[in-house]
Amino acid sequence: MSVTSFPKVPRGIRLLKTSIRLLQLSQFSSSILRSAKASPQLLALSSLVKESDHAAAREWVDSFKLDDVPKDGYVVSRSRSSGPGGQHVNKTESKVALRCDLSKAKGEWLPGFVFQPMMKSPHYLPSPPALLISAQTSRTASQNLTTALDILHKTIVHAAESVISNPTSHEQKAKVKRYIKKENEKRIEMKKRNSAKKASRRDVD
Repeated sequence: MSVTSFPKVPRGIRLLKTSIRLLQLSQFSSSILRSAKASPQLLALSSLVKESDHAAAREWVDSFKLDDVPKDGYVVSRSRSSGPGGQHVNKTESKVALRCDLSKAKGEWLPGFVFQPMMKSPHYLPSPPALLISAQTSRTASQNLTTALDILHKTIVHAAESVISNPTSHEQKAKVKRYIKKENEKRIEMKKRNSAKKASRRDVD
């Protein structure tokens, strides 16, 4: 009985298939990590009270990247630019206006604690609550969109960091303990001196 032999796959093709597979796994793992960054508990927090709240918020904001802003989290419109830049910017719709509806984002992909500080942003619109960011410094709409998204990301991060308390380091805690100990020693020494003065007065009387 003859055995059918299959042609051997070249080593280069095998390596290429392996690389594609690893890339797919990496992208899949990255999407899982992104979806797990803001936990349901953190999304529901309207303010940071406990130390654990601040720790969870710090972990989230440190890992929050531009790609974590969902595509359906904002609406983009284009129009003709104005001002310097030559005839090109005035003839093409290169200006970009990005609008992020905060009422839809709250609790879905943005934690509630960022909304109060976000009201101080110059891009904030109160009714309905939204962030409106425009960009027209570049010659193309795609470049201006990238700029607007970067501003949106930085606005969110800045709002979050303004209300997150950084944990006290071990060095700072040790320094505070030494200071408290020194102050207590001064207070005890002062009491001893006052007691000695009172005792000496009684002896004189």
